[in-house]
Amino acid sequence: MQWWCAAQGVPWRWAWQAYPGVWLFVLVLVGIFRFVRRRFPESDRPGFRAWMYGLGVAALWVALDWPVGALGAGYLASVHMVQYLLIALIAPPLLLLGLPRGLYSALVNGPLGGIVRFLSHPIPAILVFVAIMAWTHWPPVVDTLMVSQAGSFLLDFVWLLSGMVFWWPVIAPEPARKWLHEPGKVGYLIVATLVNTGVFAYLTFSPLPLYSTYELAPPVIGLSTRADQLLAGLLMKMGGAVILWTAITIIFFRWVGRSEREERAFPGAAMAVLLALGLSGCAPPDAGSEAGATQGAGVVAEVDASRSQGAEDAAWTDFGILSVRRARIGEPPTGDRAALYFELRTPEGEDGSATPVRIHGVQVEGAGRAELHQTSLEGGVMRMRPVDEVVLQPGETRVLEPGALHVMLMGLTRPLTAGDSVEVRLLVTGVDGPLTFTAPVVPLVEVAGES
Repeated sequence: MQWWCAAQGVPWRWAWQAYPGVWLFVLVLVGIFRFVRRRFPESDRPGFRAWMYGLGVAALWVALDWPVGALGAGYLASVHMVQYLLIALIAPPLLLLGLPRGLYSALVNGPLGGIVRFLSHPIPAILVFVAIMAWTHWPPVVDTLMVSQAGSFLLDFVWLLSGMVFWWPVIAPEPARKWLHEPGKVGYLIVATLVNTGVFAYLTFSPLPLYSTYELAPPVIGLSTRADQLLAGLLMKMGGAVILWTAITIIFFRWVGRSEREERAFPGAAMAVLLALGLSGCAPPDAGSEAGATQGAGVVAEVDASRSQGAEDAAWTDFGILSVRRARIGEPPTGDRAALYFELRTPEGEDGSATPVRIHGVQVEGAGRAELHQTSLEGGVMRMRPVDEVVLQPGETRVLEPGALHVMLMGLTRPLTAGDSVEVRLLVTGVDGPLTFTAPVVPLVEVAGES
């Protein structure tokens, strides 16, 4: 039985053929998604993530299964190029958009974190992508690999991995790449639009057929080998340009829209009090900057945040690796957003072996999305930026307060009124379950008095 699409040298028939290897590969991808969803559950747009991942898997299925997979493997170079676009440029960003942020943090901080951080840098990422693209379109490689099922699978798999590496700096919320904001991403993708020119010119301007696999293949439609090769080159250039410029356009308008909202919300330093209260102007997160989650039994505690206690007198609630006090939420004047503040403290390392505590996300009862945000004054304009994680060194105290680091709550599902209590879950890297406590809702005037 043929389990993967490969060049067979037999006349083409428009009759469906089963490829169990493709189905198994798709099932493995679905299983990976279900596993990481259980390991790193998402509170932020789980439906959107599921749809993105599903579309990515669907793109791979179309590219690998009959008839596209079979035609591309052994009959038409142009269809082979369609496969490349689907596997390397369309499926990877969809798959990355579907994965939870907690997985990214685990990979970056795991045993292979050094390799992941290196490959996620834009320069190595694009160099790896270009090298693999050139290697996998070199005629000796194509003609050698496409004649066997294992070789064809290897080619497709390498395409997928190179695509994941290429799109990672654009989509993945990698804390080490905070400098790669929208302008950097736009520049990165613009460079990428130029790198396929060599392959395009190689395929388009070659006077002779380059691939014996397609030159000797039985005819499918009335298309000569040379015309088929020319079409493949045009698809490489035009199809790749459409995909990349679509991504560029989306990122650019998100960047412009966010900047405009920030400028309108915070025209000057005089608006800092509104910023501190978290009333408006919060920048939306990037495609790849979304809150992750870690699920488990967790640790639950009540945090004494009475306003009658001063900052120095409020009791700390100890979770072992972390203590919390003075949690409170300002009553929002609108029905859809608010700001959460509290203090954090880590214990001193007794034997010098203590490691930093990394908070990579927050979940808040009744909020569709909760994000760590940092407030800063830039050119006389107060701005808020999403923060991927908060790192506390042993013995460090960190205050989340108005006009500085805080948690922004967006998409509130119910109105918050003074006197209410809301459950808060801190997501800490390496901890099996969230650190859970409650925060009271206090009047805005009390929060404003702190700034």
